[in-house]
Amino acid sequence: MLLLAGGVGITPLRALFESMPARPGDLTLVVRADRNDDIVLRSELDAIAVNKRAHIHYLVGLPGSDGDPFVGERLGQLVPHLSHHDVFVCGPPGFMTVATDRLLAAGVPRRYIHREYFAF
Repeated sequence: MLLLAGGVGITPLRALFESMPARPGDLTLVVRADRNDDIVLRSELDAIAVNKRAHIHYLVGLPGSDGDPFVGERLGQLVPHLSHHDVFVCGPPGFMTVATDRLLAAGVPRRYIHREYFAF
């Protein structure tokens, strides 16, 4: 399983990250933010990752930078065998559009992509 959060989209995915049943190493969370200060719930997420023995990646930077998971093959490097993952995506509309397009381009079947829009 892959949980892919953009900004405050981490809010609903945090509950999934904690409650989703997974064997050690089978769950990955990728959190995307423009600035470190924009990452919310970081200490909670880190504790959950340790407890579940899950992978967690914080990608920080403006779109198109090294902190953007959708540049080149970055997401596939972070999540080996990406096309075999169920992916839960949450974030603002622009993030959701780019995430869905990149996941489909990486070979993730549309039926494996579960989306929740989160904007304010």
